Amino acid sequence: MTEYKIAVVNSSSFGQVFTEHWTQLEAIGTVDRFMVEPNIPGPELAEKLKGYNVIISSVTPFFKKDFFENKDELLLISRHGIGYNNIDLEAAKEHGTKVTIVPPLVERNAVAENAIANLFSLIRRATPSSERIKADHYEDRAEFMGHEFTGKTYGVIGCGNIGSRVAEIFQYFAAKVVVCDPDPHAREGWFEDNPKIERVSLDELLAQSDCISLNASLNEEDTHMINADALKKAKDGVYFVNHARGALIDEKAMLAAVESGKVSGYAADTMEVEPVRANHPFLQNDRFLITPHTSAYTYECLHGMGEKCVADVKNLVAGKKLGRELTSTL
Repeated sequence: MTEYKIAVVNSSSFGQVFTEHWTQLEAIGTVDRFMVEPNIPGPELAEKLKGYNVIISSVTPFFKKDFFENKDELLLISRHGIGYNNIDLEAAKEHGTKVTIVPPLVERNAVAENAIANLFSLIRRATPSSERIKADHYEDRAEFMGHEFTGKTYGVIGCGNIGSRVAEIFQYFAAKVVVCDPDPHAREGWFEDNPKIERVSLDELLAQSDCISLNASLNEEDTHMINADALKKAKDGVYFVNHARGALIDEKAMLAAVESGKVSGYAADTMEVEPVRANHPFLQNDRFLITPHTSAYTYECLHGMGEKCVADVKNLVAGKKLGRELTSTL
């Protein structure tokens, strides 16, 4: 009979709000929480997790080839989330490790709604004006001019599960919504009969949009897709929101664009290097609104994510098929 040892790695939320998820895993085996450096070397991570044959993982650390080459028997990595760019799937399969993710619909509303909330908060200068009144400077309120949301052109880059929901919500305010997708099959045809939504090229989207939401997945081709050249093509005064992956933008280029006024503001729930420290230059400028990767932090979403991770472990133990298993398709 297999003894199950379960490591919850870098997830500060699993089993915290919904404690029953932790309790259910304890009925299966030993459960321990590990918080490690995001870029911990693979061999060191493997040593730290020695003896653990199930991992519930956050967006970090990175489970690369050298991790799997040094790890003893690992049966499952269950992502407490939808992204998986921190896991080498080929190496996992080669070493007999199954990798699963949360079904897309679990996070769809939570992430899309948070992107909208942060974008609109940025446009209406809600955070800096609130901080000013806390400092007893009510009379400074005229400094916090914003823009109305209605009648603008909104752009969405990446129209899969979450991006398509962002586009749907934008329709309530927009004169027009323009979309492009680096992945040509993403949600193909879902908007074809909608006169408010138009598929365009990236250059056209940049030139037309008053507000742009980044919702693309991350791969080598998409890394730093919003760079200095792309920002030059953008409409003057544009706002960006990024609740997908931090590395979709070149942070130095975005900082320069905001400081010059080319970009009116940038909101992000995800950064290229996390955790974000207080000395990051984005945090020194109130035209940036940065949150600590909390888009999935709704009670509904976290419950669904936890349920999926628990189900993965239970199905593994029972020898049943795992839902959303990525390694089965390689």
